[in-house]
Amino acid sequence: MAKVMISIPDDLLGMLDAEVERRRTSRSALLQAAARQELGLSRRSRADLLADLDEVSGPWTDQTDVVALIRADRLRDG
Repeated sequence: MAKVMISIPDDLLGMLDAEVERRRTSRSALLQAAARQELGLSRRSRADLLADLDEVSGPWTDQTDVVALIRADRLRDG
């Protein structure tokens, strides 16, 4: 794999680093994904898509009583 040196304005680098942190990835991975997307090569593997779906479809642990919230909201407006 080739290594390259590029110049990026400080403010753009700051935004890039914030996105790296948010995604819990690396600069290289984020820049590779951006280049693939820009070149129209951004198809993700089936395994990656399924892994993302598994991550967001985990068990729901929120025990909020939605009916109670609706009743309380109606009583407040009533």
